[in-house]
Amino acid sequence: MTLGPCPDTEVLPLSLMPATLLILLILSPTGTTSEPEMLPFPEIRLSNGPSRCQGRLEILYNGSWGTVCDDDWDIVDANVVCRQLGCGHAITLPAAMTFGQGTGPIFLDNVDCKGSEAALSECWSHGWGIHNCYHYEDVAVVCNEFSPTQVSEGPTTRTLTASVQDGESDGSIRLVSGPDTCQGRVEIFYRGSWGTVCDDDWGLSDASVVCKQLGCGQALDYKSNAYFGYGTGRILLDNVNCDGSEPFLSACYSLGWGIHNCGHHEDAGVICAGLDTSTITSFTTSLALHSEETLTATATVTDSRDQPSQATEVVTTTLLTIEQESGGLRLANGNGSCRGRVEVRHGGTWGTVCDDDWDFPDAQVVCRQLGCGSALAATVLGSFGYGSGPVLLDNVGCGGGEARLADCFHLGWGQHNCGHHEDAGVICRGADDTDDHFQEATATTTTLAPTRPKEGSLRLVNGSHRCEGRVEMFYLSQWGTVCDDAWDLRDAKVVCRQLGCGHALAAWGEAHYGQGTGYIFLDNLKCKGHEPSLLRCSHIRWDVHNCDHSEDAGALCDIL
Repeated sequence: MTLGPCPDTEVLPLSLMPATLLILLILSPTGTTSEPEMLPFPEIRLSNGPSRCQGRLEILYNGSWGTVCDDDWDIVDANVVCRQLGCGHAITLPAAMTFGQGTGPIFLDNVDCKGSEAALSECWSHGWGIHNCYHYEDVAVVCNEFSPTQVSEGPTTRTLTASVQDGESDGSIRLVSGPDTCQGRVEIFYRGSWGTVCDDDWGLSDASVVCKQLGCGQALDYKSNAYFGYGTGRILLDNVNCDGSEPFLSACYSLGWGIHNCGHHEDAGVICAGLDTSTITSFTTSLALHSEETLTATATVTDSRDQPSQATEVVTTTLLTIEQESGGLRLANGNGSCRGRVEVRHGGTWGTVCDDDWDFPDAQVVCRQLGCGSALAATVLGSFGYGSGPVLLDNVGCGGGEARLADCFHLGWGQHNCGHHEDAGVICRGADDTDDHFQEATATTTTLAPTRPKEGSLRLVNGSHRCEGRVEMFYLSQWGTVCDDAWDLRDAKVVCRQLGCGHALAAWGEAHYGQGTGYIFLDNLKCKGHEPSLLRCSHIRWDVHNCDHSEDAGALCDIL
C-alpha cells in the first residue's frame, strides 16, 4: 500500500502543518507501515503541575517545545487539550502563570476550537509562531482526570453514609455568589471538596429540592448559563432530574458523581423564597428585575409597576457628577453616560484599558464606581471606537467586589502588549436605559419611528416571508447572529412572539438560511418559552461563545 498526499483530509489544516512534515509523510519509508491511521498531531504536554493532567500547556513544533498564549482562550479550547491527553474534561480556567512562566517560543495565539477537534493543532489560530504575547500569558489547563473506576455509575442516591469532613458530608449543598444564602450558584460537597452542578436538564423541580434541603422555602426560579458567575473546581453532577419529592439533591437521578460534558459557563443556580415570608413579594419582584438585567446584557424594566432599583432612580446629571468626582475613571464615546469605552487617569493623563482578560466582574466594578448600577456587558475589541493616548491597564482581573478599578489585579500602570483595537468597554444599566428597553420589551410605539432599530430588536433574513429566516439581532449599533448551540423550538417561540408572528413551526440550525456576518451575539440560549424577548432568555454573555457563522440559528413562524 502506498501512502500518497491526501488533499481532502480534514484532520490537520495545512496552514498548521510544517512543510517538512508534509514531505516526510509522502516520502518517508514509514509511510508504508501497517498503521496509516496514526495521525501526525503535534505532541502536547502539561508542565509544572501536580499531575500530567494539570499544568502549563506546551506544544512540540519543529523539534522544540513552546507555549500557547491565553488570548481568546476558553473552556472549549481547554476541553480539546484534556481530551487529546486522555484526561477527561477541563474543570476550570486557571489564571495565566498558575503553573509558572514558560520559556522558549510562543507557538500559538488566539486559539479558537469548536470543541470537536481531535487535537489542539486542528483548531484555528493565527499560525505557528504568530503572536503578540509574553510568557506571563502562558495558558494553564486543569483537567478532571476522572477514570471510570473513580466515579459512581447511574443515579447518585447513596450519599448519607459518607464520612463527614470539616463539618460537611457528601451531598451537602450551598448557594454561592448570590445576595443571600437562599439564592446563588448551586455547589455540592463530595469527597472533601465543593463542586458545581451542570444546567443540562435543570428545572424548577430540581430547584425545589435544593431550596427544601437548605430550608429556604419555595423555589421561585431556576437559573442556567452561570447566572451567578462561573464556579471553580469539579463539575460534580449533570443531567439532574428530580421529581420534587426527594429530601436532598444527591437523591435525584443524575449521570453519577463527576460524569458530565459541561464547562463552568453552564453552572446551575436557584432563587428560593427565603425564610421571611412577610417580604417575599416585594423582595422577589426587585430581585427578578435585577437578575434578568445582569443575565441578559440589555434587559431592564418591563412593567412600570415593578419597584425600580436604586440605580434606576439616579438621574443623569448625578451620574455625570459622580463620574467627574471619581477623578480616575470615565466612559467615552457611548450614547449615554453609563456605557462606553473605559478610560482611566494616571499621572494626570487619560488612557484606555486593554481587553485581555476583560470580563463581567471587571465591568461590575466600573459600573459600581461610577454609580451606574449593575453591569450589563463587558465589551471588547474597541466596540465603542478606538481610544487615543496610552494604554494604561492590561490583564485586569477583578473579583467583582472591589471599590475601584485600580484596586483590581493588573500588570501595572502602562504595562501592556495591546493596541487600541483592543480597547475595553462596558454597558451599565444606568438611568438612560430604562425607557428605551421598556419600549423595546413591550413592543409599543407611541412616538415617531427611530432612525435605527432599538438594541435587542430582531429580524429574520433570507426566508420566503418576514416570519421565516436566519435570526439576527441588533446590538451595539450593528446586526449580528445567534448561535445554534442549544437552539430549540422554545427559543424559536420567543422569536416568533417578539416579531408579532404566529406559532413557531421550526427551529433550524447549521446556517439553514445561509451564513450571516458580523458578531455572534447570543449562544447557548435556553428560553423557557414565555419570555417577551430573546434577550430575556438565559444565555452566555454576548462576548463569550464558541461558534462561527456555519452555526447561525434560524426560525420558521406562522404568518398571522
